[in-house]
Amino acid sequence: MRTWLDIDLALLDKNYEQVRELTHSRVTAVLKANAYGHGSVMVAKELMEMGCDSFAVSCAREAEELVRNGIQAEILIMGTVEEDEVLSLLASDKKARIIFTAADFSDLAVFHKVGTQLQQPLTCHLKVNTGFHRLGFEVSPESAREIAEALDQSMVRASGLYSHLGLVSRERDEAQYRKLMAMRDFLRAFGVGQLEMHLCDSIGLVRYPKWHFDRVRIGAFLYGVRPSRTENEPFVCHETLTLCTKVAQVRDVPSGSVIGYSEQVTDHPVRIATLCAGYGDGYPRHLSEGKGQVLIHGVRCPVIGLVCMDQMMVDVSHVDCVLRGDTATLLGGGIGYGEYAQWADTNRNECLAILSRRPVRVYHKNGRI
Repeated sequence: MRTWLDIDLALLDKNYEQVRELTHSRVTAVLKANAYGHGSVMVAKELMEMGCDSFAVSCAREAEELVRNGIQAEILIMGTVEEDEVLSLLASDKKARIIFTAADFSDLAVFHKVGTQLQQPLTCHLKVNTGFHRLGFEVSPESAREIAEALDQSMVRASGLYSHLGLVSRERDEAQYRKLMAMRDFLRAFGVGQLEMHLCDSIGLVRYPKWHFDRVRIGAFLYGVRPSRTENEPFVCHETLTLCTKVAQVRDVPSGSVIGYSEQVTDHPVRIATLCAGYGDGYPRHLSEGKGQVLIHGVRCPVIGLVCMDQMMVDVSHVDCVLRGDTATLLGGGIGYGEYAQWADTNRNECLAILSRRPVRVYHKNGRI
């Protein structure tokens, strides 16, 4: 293996168990973006062994991958879907329970059309815009009345109602909460009741325990991204992966040299190691020219030059006996998610989600690969 992700399923299990201790609501494990880089199929199988029976993804393709690989559980698609995608997911005999998101009236129309064609009702959760302004029906009595009319005698069954918090300030979050509750009441007034409610993600799980409703949607927490500003809270959240690669070559470069695509000229002799990873593997190009560091033999080595698509160079002048085939750790295992995200000027979720499918995923649990 030239580049790989070492994924600790035992720590994933511990994070799931911690979530279960923090809520009495149903846990929907979020597997979007290939389970934040971890590999959605293996993560789903592991969490099912832990008792999880509900997953969420962003799109039909992510749902189809789970279904194709035998995941027999509830799968909520949180993004919009097209008619052909709905048909593809429902036309064959599959045991997964697909729940679609209806975010506007065109969604309901598509679901009714496909349900009529297949002669089977579709199940959806209604997404409402409570102030995040991304997806969702507007919150008003008129909107609720139109939803009720669209659902009446249609091939669509609405089983849930949800929204998403902005998590910028408590004041804004409370305003969103009130809007969600208002929409629930509007819908009830027009005969649309018995809806499962959900609002909280990983941050909301910790910040707003009174808003857990029927279920919580947990992604980042499962993968070791501890919610910000919870350092003093009495729970543990384990980082679950390490990104590693191999040294491909080591060379001494004289002063006055330009390394790789960089325009910078070295002002002293330097020993560099070329690594078998780059932005094609999900290592951010933003970490070029000293912004990023890697671990070799337990010593931090700065990135030198620009990160390439398939390779990158690091300064190993201060490390004894670096050889071809040595392991370099790029993320995790001493380089924490938070520190790495600060280097890259982004958040921890992005650092995980951009990990590409090229690195081999190596799963281990209690010493067993």
